[in-house]
Amino acid sequence: MTERTPGNYKAMAMRRISKPDFLALGADKIVFVKPVNADGTTAYGVFSASGEELGQAASFELAEATAFKNDFAVAALH
Repeated sequence: MTERTPGNYKAMAMRRISKPDFLALGADKIVFVKPVNADGTTAYGVFSASGEELGQAASFELAEATAFKNDFAVAALH
């Protein structure tokens, strides 16, 4: 049995979290940027962790800067 001390309450709580809840951790703080076709040209789509397109930008750098400005971490997809 795990001893209940202040240092291990967090670890004990993590063992009881459901798989869907575990997978959703941080999902509201991460976006993915990938090239997309926009009217015959390449743009950069910004997508939530669940795959919803949040917007597009003309360059990867602009998409990344906009995400950072809105407190998101960015992951690039190729």
